[in-house]
Amino acid sequence: MNYSERNRKVAISRWKKVHELELSRIKNTQEIIRHKALICGFLAGDGSVQEKKRKTFSYCQVDFFADDKKMLNDYVYSIKEVYDKTPTIKNENQFITARLSSKTVVQDLKKIASFGIKTWLPPESLFSIKGTKENWLRGFFSAEGYVEPNAIKIQTVNEAGMTKVVEMLNDLGIDNKQYEYQPKDINHSKVHIIRITKKEALERFYNKVGFSHYKKATVLKKALGL
Repeated sequence: MNYSERNRKVAISRWKKVHELELSRIKNTQEIIRHKALICGFLAGDGSVQEKKRKTFSYCQVDFFADDKKMLNDYVYSIKEVYDKTPTIKNENQFITARLSSKTVVQDLKKIASFGIKTWLPPESLFSIKGTKENWLRGFFSAEGYVEPNAIKIQTVNEAGMTKVVEMLNDLGIDNKQYEYQPKDINHSKVHIIRITKKEALERFYNKVGFSHYKKATVLKKALGL
């Protein structure tokens, strides 16, 4: 064995031990699981979870794109609580990127949920814990939703994911309507839309789910006269 090959194997062994130690430190208490659900909701709405394998190493990165400081702070706080890590923050023109390079975080998240614009799915294995379903919805709607004067709207090209969102809202007794829109350009995917418009449903959403987004929460409160 040549010198460089030996060094490579030593490095791999060292990082394997670090990775195993980090995984062992993740505590799956009910509160931690609620934080995980919130993180998964944020990332399904406006994030990226990547694991790319190269010949000599794996590239693992989690990005969250926030357009609101409260939402960013809630995300960073949950990441710190679950993984004891702090993302690198970078200010862009219209949003803030929270980036974290960690094999531990990527693999742990991918064990419980799917991510990607057309492939995200909620972490249903967590939903036996009280509050996790509400937390996922809060993260997802905070990142991806729109709040109008008398409605909350969400839209996505992910039909399977949207079906799950409808089921979750129905389970929480939040009345909603579903629509589909096919763009004129046949190369564009069909858009799936959910609207929450009834005052009782908006109030229930506010009380049971809410927003980790200051501007959206403010618009909803105003609509409800709060």
